[in-house]
Amino acid sequence: MAVIAIMAGTLVTSCGEKSKQDMESAKESMSEAGQDIKKATSDAMDENKANVEENWKKFEGESEVVIANTDTQIKNLREKISKSAKNDREKLNAQLDKLEQKNKELKEKLAERRKKFNENLIEYNEAAGEKEKSFEREFKHDMDELGNSLKDIFKDNVK
Repeated sequence: MAVIAIMAGTLVTSCGEKSKQDMESAKESMSEAGQDIKKATSDAMDENKANVEENWKKFEGESEVVIANTDTQIKNLREKISKSAKNDREKLNAQLDKLEQKNKELKEKLAERRKKFNENLIEYNEAAGEKEKSFEREFKHDMDELGNSLKDIFKDNVK
């Protein structure tokens, strides 16, 4: 009987220790899983940040080229207007002044966005990527509109 009691006590004690070991193992696994999730989230955010930065630099470069070309176009149109009939010059210069102002506003808008971007005021997450795409679409639309207006500046004055 004493042997049975000792064996029963040993069995109960060893079962309790096994449960504790299993519980500790489960805690460690949960902790590791939590760390893995944090690392994966951090890696995804870093990747998103890199993509947003890469897209911004590409967009910024393309936009600066378009703005520079628009400046050249405006300069060439000023020369052309100076050679046009005197009665058309005032109207054409007024139209061109408006377009030149629009180009200046676009330069300022791009510079302001660059400043925010460089100061990291734009957070790097999916929402930031969508905001950048929205900004780029709007900016490109405005640039296209300005370009079309420059091309059409003499159309109304052709007789």
